Amino acid sequence: MEDLEERPSPEELLELVESVENVEFDVGKGYLTVYFGYAPGVGKTYSMLYDAHLLLEKGIDIVVGYVETHGRAETEALLKDLEIIEPVIYDYKGLKLREVNYEKIIQRKPQIVIIDELPHTNPPGFSEEKRYQSIKRVLQAGIDVFTAMNVQHLESLKDLIYQITGVEVRESVPDPFIKDAKEIKLIDLPPEELLVRLSEGKVYVKDMAEEARRRFFKIGNLIALRTLALRVVADQLDQKLKNYLRRRGITTPLGLKEKILVGVYASPYASQLVRATYRIASELGGVEWIALFVETEKSKDFTEEEKKWLEKALDLARRLGGRVECIKGKNVAQEIISYAKREGITKIVLGKPRREGALTGSIYKNLILETEGIDIYLIAPRVKAELPKSIEKKGFDRYLDILRRYFG
Repeated sequence: MEDLEERPSPEELLELVESVENVEFDVGKGYLTVYFGYAPGVGKTYSMLYDAHLLLEKGIDIVVGYVETHGRAETEALLKDLEIIEPVIYDYKGLKLREVNYEKIIQRKPQIVIIDELPHTNPPGFSEEKRYQSIKRVLQAGIDVFTAMNVQHLESLKDLIYQITGVEVRESVPDPFIKDAKEIKLIDLPPEELLVRLSEGKVYVKDMAEEARRRFFKIGNLIALRTLALRVVADQLDQKLKNYLRRRGITTPLGLKEKILVGVYASPYASQLVRATYRIASELGGVEWIALFVETEKSKDFTEEEKKWLEKALDLARRLGGRVECIKGKNVAQEIISYAKREGITKIVLGKPRREGALTGSIYKNLILETEGIDIYLIAPRVKAELPKSIEKKGFDRYLDILRRYFG
């Protein structure tokens, strides 16, 4: 009951959404706001400029450092009444390039500056290679920055984006830079409407050949990209909520978002356990899941066969879309419990013990008693694992010893 009484009220959660960000950043540094979309043409630049006018009416000192309107009349109209910091013109191989004048922005020191196209690569001669690195300098000067990007430019998703769309993304932004943003504003548009805008010539795709554009703008691709964008924004909100709860000393999950943890060990059944966890995650709607291996002193004694079991299971988790975490510790149960509470895990998956009395052993007993609010799943092997000959020669004593190490 004490845990329930400590949970935030709906009013406090609303306060979290509106103002908790102010607690998470160093005083004196600018805040980053990212207008985030799933594809070109959803309206990121338009939304930035529209918001700029609302802030201008409130007396906020906001200027434009760089925007790309791509000739769209409705977007260009929003530049009216906004102060524009004139760009620097760079001559690169006979081309006149318009680039952000960072020095002038820092000298002008507005409250907020709009700098579009976050994944952009700076031309030779810049002190930073990438635009996001230059924006860091503006933030360090205490200036808030509004910027925009699409989900396909997130570094961790490059391989997945290529698998989905067949289009290789050349410019990317590191995930930590986005995760540290004060706010990620999702700019959304139904894929069907985006395709209409594309047919009307209202979508500009930078550096994308016609064939690549046809492959990219398929309804299935757009749905997948939209799902990824929604997940990125949801993850950032989830992290802010966890930080808020942690500051209040609340470690039990609120059940707002399912998150599954599977404990993986050097067992011939480890891969089956990973597959079972993937199925549970899929049945719950493709929720996030993590494969966790706790490395103890006993791990140093693994045989080559045991190492292969472990490596195979962790590789399988990665291929199935799970996150793999390896941590060191002395007590497997306590490490799993601490990780689960820290990361807001709602379900823990373990292999069902194969010997009498194991359920009352230290790992299972502690997990059940010390994980209030977290469901515990015990998965029985569906198929008998093929044991290596080296274990067959030694008999099942060696195999049982492996299970005892993990299951207590």
